[in-house]
Amino acid sequence: MSRHGRPHQPRFGEDPRDPGGTGTPGAGSGTPGEPPAGADPEGAADAPSAPAAGTAPGPPDSGAPAPRGGRVRVNDGGKVTPLSDEDELEEVPAAGGRFSAWRRHRQERAGSRTLTASRLPADVEPARPGSTAVGATVVAFPGSPGARRRRHRLAAALGVLAALAVLAGVLFLSPALAVRDISVRGGELTDPASVEEALDGYRGVPLTRISKSEVRERVGAIPQVRSIEVLFEPPHHLVVELHERVPVAAVQDGDEFAVVDSEGVRLTTVASAEEAGVPVVTGDRDVLGSERFEAIADVLAALPESVLAQLRTASAESLSSVELAFADGRTVVWGTAEDSELKAQVLRELVEARGADSGIETYDVSSPTRPVVR
Repeated sequence: MSRHGRPHQPRFGEDPRDPGGTGTPGAGSGTPGEPPAGADPEGAADAPSAPAAGTAPGPPDSGAPAPRGGRVRVNDGGKVTPLSDEDELEEVPAAGGRFSAWRRHRQERAGSRTLTASRLPADVEPARPGSTAVGATVVAFPGSPGARRRRHRLAAALGVLAALAVLAGVLFLSPALAVRDISVRGGELTDPASVEEALDGYRGVPLTRISKSEVRERVGAIPQVRSIEVLFEPPHHLVVELHERVPVAAVQDGDEFAVVDSEGVRLTTVASAEEAGVPVVTGDRDVLGSERFEAIADVLAALPESVLAQLRTASAESLSSVELAFADGRTVVWGTAEDSELKAQVLRELVEARGADSGIETYDVSSPTRPVVR
């Protein structure tokens, strides 16, 4: 037994039966191969060696197999002695130090700790509690804050997409915004019933699925309408405001008179020139679409309402000889269609200054900066 409380471990070349470590040849301060002082050389050679204190005598060297456990005791450099189960063995005390204490603490905790196995293969059997085998358990570490934030953002994005899908279904597929009422405003030459009939196909269609351009195309087929404005008044009201063409002239068509706008589009048909309420262009309907009609239409479109209401006819033998006639017989020499805005202002001033009672028969505004009255 050493002074530290551990069993004595013989050094190489020492006699394991000598507890003091001095009975082995070559040990101590003697010459190698000689017995120690005071010992009987012949007795030492013939007598069997005494067993070490606290140990049982070893079996003779007979070549028998070692007992169970495979524990051996080293006697010297060339011989080993198997240990039997009857040998009195003494437990080696635990090593001291911080590392040993930490290792014992970890082993004690390993038996009682509850670990979470995560993503183990199907053919791997989970380790039993207290197992210290390598790979016995897999610890599920908590996710990083960045991963949690990404999951939260993904969940929020999916929620927004789902809400948008529901909203789109309500707006475009459900009857919550279906058209039930159609109103037509601004119709004087146009029959509102005909416009409503053209738009009747939109009844029951959600307002969000109606295209304003499609509505304009449907209503634009009506000749009296130049343009329209489409208004949606949720939840069920479709409003169409008409901007009609302006009648500027009439042409005789057989026994009737066709009222047309500045582009020659027929707007309506009346029985007499007085009922038309606009100047009558001399010539039949063949004049429509000609350059002479375009010149006359430009002149009539530039006239103010106060003058236009007094006219009876408009004619043009050529593009440079446009003439107008009042209902009371007065005439206007207009000339070409150039400077029509200025000529219209000059004619209005002359008519207001020198009207029918002034005895004037002709207003010549072909040169608007030097008008002539006769």
